[in-house]
Order: sequence, then C-alpha cells, then structure tokens
Amino acid sequence: MKRTVFYIVLLTLCSCAVQRNTTSEEFTKDVQKDLPFKVSELKKVSNHDNTYSFRSDGYISLLPDYEVDSEGASMIYQTTFAPTHHTQPSSVIWRNIVINRKAKRVLCIDRLVKDNRTFGYVYVLQSETARYSDSGTFHWDVSNPKLLLNVSDAIEGMSELSVETLNTLTK
Repeated sequence: MKRTVFYIVLLTLCSCAVQRNTTSEEFTKDVQKDLPFKVSELKKVSNHDNTYSFRSDGYISLLPDYEVDSEGASMIYQTTFAPTHHTQPSSVIWRNIVINRKAKRVLCIDRLVKDNRTFGYVYVLQSETARYSDSGTFHWDVSNPKLLLNVSDAIEGMSELSVETLNTLTK
C-alpha cells in the first residue's frame, strides 16, 4: 500500500514538472497554422482583444480577397475584371479571409508592405469552445454562413489598427 501511494505521489510530481503550453500559447499556434503563408513572427497585440501582429522576412505574393484603402473602405479584389496589379502597392492593405469551420474560427488577415517586406495584423473571431474559452471571444458560431453579416460587421469594427498603420506609413 505504501509503495502504491509513493508511486502515485511520484507520478504526480513528474507530471507537474512537464512544462505545458498555456491556452494562450496553444491558441496562437493554432492561429499560425491557419495562416495561408509562413510568417517569421506572430504575437498578440496588447490592448486589442484577439488581434495578432505578424511579420515576414520577405514579400508575400498571395493575392488578396479584398483591398482596403486609407479611408477604411474595402473593395473585392478578385472580380469578373482582371485585377489591376499583381504586386501589392504600399498605399493599400491586402485582406484575406480564412474560415476554419472545424475550429469555428474566422481570421481576417490584413497585410501591409514596406521595403518589400510584408507585415500586418490578424483579427480572430473565435466561437467559444471547451478548449478555448476567453472572455474576449464571441459566443456565436462565426463559421455559420447564415451569420455572415454579423462576421462582416465584427471584422469592420476590428480593423481600425490596420488602417491607422497604413495612414502612418503613407504620410
């Protein structure tokens, strides 16, 4: 009996010694996996719920879903007409939307270019799940196509940081 108790205590101590990622670190890694391109750095932006900044060592050539101008107005990039340019000008934000239905997560990725390097922000809309429960998350299924209007409104409200950064770069 004493030996069994000793092994239980020993296993408990060993399991506590194993370092485990925090929920925040796991969430950041999962967000990084959802990105359609590789980034050099992805980190949480302080004072902005569910917003991450990223940078890349080079230019990311992925075509956008939308273009956002310095006023914050977005236009569909890929229309029936051919895009006017295939490389990102420094005067606009290129935006991509990524939907991970399994994780019930939507990413709004805003990319800016300076000195032929890409950087920007990732705005995360995450449905509440048992694995990631945060007071800053939304409590509705953001991956449900019927709630597209709500997702759009939420993204527009979150993207002020990208527009501010663009206006700072173009001055």
